[in-house]
Amino acid sequence: MRISIIGPAYPLRGGIAHHVYWLRQELTARGHTVQVISFRKLYPRIFFPGTTELDVSNIKLDAGALALLTPLNPISWRRTFKEVQAFSPDAVLFQWWQPFFGPTVGMLARWFRKSGIKCIIECHNVFPHEGSPVDVRLTRFALSAADHLITHSRKDRKDLLDLIPGMAVSVANLPRLKEFSGPAGQRRDGRTILFFGKVRAYKGLPLLLGAMPEVLAKVECKLMVVGEFYDPIEKYQKLISDLGIDSHIQIINRYVANEEVVPIFERADVLVLPYLSASQSGVARIALSNGLPVIASSVGGLSETIIDGVNGMLFTPGDSGALAARLVSYFTNNLGPGLSANILAEAADKKQHLERVIEQIAGASEPVTNSCSV
Repeated sequence: MRISIIGPAYPLRGGIAHHVYWLRQELTARGHTVQVISFRKLYPRIFFPGTTELDVSNIKLDAGALALLTPLNPISWRRTFKEVQAFSPDAVLFQWWQPFFGPTVGMLARWFRKSGIKCIIECHNVFPHEGSPVDVRLTRFALSAADHLITHSRKDRKDLLDLIPGMAVSVANLPRLKEFSGPAGQRRDGRTILFFGKVRAYKGLPLLLGAMPEVLAKVECKLMVVGEFYDPIEKYQKLISDLGIDSHIQIINRYVANEEVVPIFERADVLVLPYLSASQSGVARIALSNGLPVIASSVGGLSETIIDGVNGMLFTPGDSGALAARLVSYFTNNLGPGLSANILAEAADKKQHLERVIEQIAGASEPVTNSCSV
């Protein structure tokens, strides 16, 4: 089959760009012909709190994309439409994560469908974690233009059907990238906690910091906070100082290059995701691909990925005492090695994700509207 993927790709950075690379690699390996269309620029500077949109890693996850799109420039939408139309794909697979791109995705999908090209939208988030009053309208405009939607959790599938009743929606777990998978064999029997990824309010880092004094009263351990701060770092530094836990916290405030990811996860004994809201987590997928257990709040799709007592532990969202109790239990009972062994024994899930994409492109399955297919 011929497949066009539209989404952020190298040299743009981030988890969805990595996912686009994975899709192209895996689909091409299975004999499909793939075109990737990316963005010249994602956001106006005023909307982007990070240091740069570009990936400066030595390991380049390059999907061979054509950088054509600018979200606020409709001329670039027409150029993209013509480029895809000339490629003559069986289907276009959009990547969706933010209502800001609603006009771009919604118009392109309508043009493609009018010209006879099937449109599938893969939703990494349905709505943003920190939204605005126009999000619902923009999201409905974009996603209602698709023939089929793919999401990564049953929770997101429910949200999509509430938003667009009757839409064909299927669920596929996020895959694991081999580039972020280290060698098996880490025992995970030390006492190093990892918080990884962009630091934003919804990710709940203050909750984890607030749990640390209770943990440290019973267990000697340390916390690595690794990722670029999108919130002012000063308020976190003040909280750490006020809690008197400075000597137990290491902060690495920057975007982590691809080649650094595995070594950082190798140093940790447990990943903590104290999220206040979530759809799914690419960070959790990296942890699991490295045999690293996860302690997560039971929000969104996290409770579908993290199975309590099997590959990690869950706690009540927003409850720092419950998180502290989980961490103390994890370390005092030396749960890391057993949970890690469970993770490594699990079957790889990339086939399930790819087959879900391919079957929708090929039209090989009945639309999923009344039951969840996982």
